[in-house]
Amino acid sequence: MPEEVSGDPLALLARWAEAGAHRTMTFATADADGVPHARTVLVTGIGADGVRFHTSTPTTKTRDIAANPHASAVFHWREQERQAVLQGRAVELDAAASRAGYLAQPRRLQVLAWAIRSLLPHLRAPDYAVPPGVMEEAFAAAAADPASHEPPDTWTTIRLEPDRIDFWQGGTETSPSTKTRFVRDGQGWRSFPVLP
Repeated sequence: MPEEVSGDPLALLARWAEAGAHRTMTFATADADGVPHARTVLVTGIGADGVRFHTSTPTTKTRDIAANPHASAVFHWREQERQAVLQGRAVELDAAASRAGYLAQPRRLQVLAWAIRSLLPHLRAPDYAVPPGVMEEAFAAAAADPASHEPPDTWTTIRLEPDRIDFWQGGTETSPSTKTRFVRDGQGWRSFPVLP
């Protein structure tokens, strides 16, 4: 039976993410020409101000956001037959937020950030092709470098600030699937059912 969906949608999203036992989302952006790009990212925080994750810059996602801040994201929990779709604005946060996020990352992700940083000056946009073995060498070198315990200058934090969130829940043999839409306005959030 679908859960009754009401209240603060970001608090509900955080609860669904915890219950779903994973905190990844597909994050979609578009460049200045409207060409879409999507990728799966590791979510590191869901709060009243939005959904946060970390990345290196420049990457396709940070270039897209600089040109066109409109973004969308999808959380999907197959086992629970749940999905949340967010639309809103993506922004880069300040250096203090990014440093705090970096220090909370697993060591392998810290090292990866430095490996990417070491390779960026040698790569050519837009494809950023990497010769075989080069990433592995950069990763090993970064792991051995004491500087990698602090964030590189290419590390950043992105926050998706949604103004619309759809919560979808699967139905049963005797009941339909449901979708509830939350829309942010000047008074906060309002919600209403929409076709699933």
